[in-house]
Amino acid sequence: MIKSLSVENFIIVEKLNIEFENGLQVLTGETGAGKSIIVGAVNIILGSDIHSGMLLDDSLPAKLEAVFDIDFENRKLIELLKNNDIDTLEGDVFFAKEIGTNLRSKSFINGRRVSKNIIKEFRDILIDFHSQRDQQKLFDTDFQLEVLDIYGKLTDMREQFTSKYKEIESKIKKLKKLQKTESELAEKIKLYQYQIDEIEKIKPEIGEDVKLQAEINLLTNAEDILNISTQLEQEIYEEENSVYDTISSYISQLVKFKDDNKNIEEAVNFLQDASANLDNSINSIRQVQNIIEVDSSRLEYTQSRLSLLNGLSVKYKRNIEEILEYCSSIRQQIASYSSGKEEIAELNNEITTELKKIDEMAIKLSQKRKQTAIDFEKEIVTNIIKLAIPDAKIEFRFTDLENLMGTSERLSGLNETGKDAVDIYFSANKGVKLQPFRIAASGGEISRFLLAIKKILSDRLERRTIIFDEIDSGIGGRTSGLLAEFIYDIGRYHQVLCITHLPQIASYSDRHFSIEKISGSKSSEVKVKILDENERKVEIARMLSGSDTELALQHAAEIIKNK
Repeated sequence: MIKSLSVENFIIVEKLNIEFENGLQVLTGETGAGKSIIVGAVNIILGSDIHSGMLLDDSLPAKLEAVFDIDFENRKLIELLKNNDIDTLEGDVFFAKEIGTNLRSKSFINGRRVSKNIIKEFRDILIDFHSQRDQQKLFDTDFQLEVLDIYGKLTDMREQFTSKYKEIESKIKKLKKLQKTESELAEKIKLYQYQIDEIEKIKPEIGEDVKLQAEINLLTNAEDILNISTQLEQEIYEEENSVYDTISSYISQLVKFKDDNKNIEEAVNFLQDASANLDNSINSIRQVQNIIEVDSSRLEYTQSRLSLLNGLSVKYKRNIEEILEYCSSIRQQIASYSSGKEEIAELNNEITTELKKIDEMAIKLSQKRKQTAIDFEKEIVTNIIKLAIPDAKIEFRFTDLENLMGTSERLSGLNETGKDAVDIYFSANKGVKLQPFRIAASGGEISRFLLAIKKILSDRLERRTIIFDEIDSGIGGRTSGLLAEFIYDIGRYHQVLCITHLPQIASYSDRHFSIEKISGSKSSEVKVKILDENERKVEIARMLSGSDTELALQHAAEIIKNK
């Protein structure tokens, strides 16, 4: 319930403070006095859009504040406060809106800045604006089903169903995820086994590719290497004046002088080393001659083998050593693989069992709704007849959601609310067949229909502030008194703020506020006054006749007395 409202530099209001109580709070005043500014301020505080013209003085920011009493029996409100870590020890919650000179705004709850989305969550729980937009909700079949459930006190039953539905929905999603994972793992293991088989079939060895490349080089050039080695051996040993003979001759000639000179000794030693190295080189060449041969079949094999190894490296984007490490790794993964088929089967059986339960819940809830609808139809008709629709007829028509596909085909025919789709059919005139409410109802009928529903459900809904902004437009005569009774009845369970031009409604008020606009030389000022009994009588007289004549005052006193 709203306890107080404070407004500063807002539209035509320089500064304004109002305190509210429970019950029916009526706001009256001349047309243009600023009554709707109060409703507008509450609207802005709770998340409505900012637009130009909202600042009285464009050089200063606007500040709007509202304090709401916390209803600790309102589960949704308490849960929302808890989820947003908002302190409830003081028993009320403080909302504030600051609108800068650039029309950018900031929202606060208990002094802490919050997002617009959070503010709107609170709006839906704290305030019920009986407006044209609100009336459009009646066209929504989901809303029609919701009010039916509230009337039949089926909300707990519906919430249990919703909880079970979401639980099964979550399990089905988990099952699908497990099945997908199992399928992907099975394919992965299949791929790994194929890769292991492929690698093991080739049996690569570390360094094998390097050795093969060297052998290929030898085999490719075998003929040239053999020719060169034969020619080399001939020139060193076999030809006349061979290299070996020449070096040996010079060694023989110089060896006798080596003791006479150090340099000669070094020369002899180097020549002897050269002779020995020639022997070693020829021995190495002869070994090459022994192992090398012109073998086209061996060359073909080594080239084919190297091609296999290179193909493996290209495919796996690894060298031979890395391929062997990878093969070892995936072999370990295969060894540690555990199938999830058992968990999948267990979860699938669990879902099957739960689906049977939820089907039973849906059938039971549907039966209760159809029984409830009969009584609800009668009570709505009784009430809207009082609001000057004497020939009204309504009917809740049910259809099964058989063709509705849920999040899973296993939940087809169900949604979070059950197995029912409901549509209100309406006729306001004799001889006119029932049609869907969204087609059949006029603007005035929609407003009265919604008011009747709110009155019927007032003791079943969680307490909140209901705002009626000139709901009495186009209403007069006896209907005015009946409308006043409706609004008063709603005020027994909820706090009602009602802007009205009807004296009948004003006469039912628990608290009567007079709104007056005083025009100054430079600006206008809105004044709000709580009326005492005498002032209230004067204001109702003004509403009746435009003056406070003795006759008007008597009429006002009579209306107040006979309410």
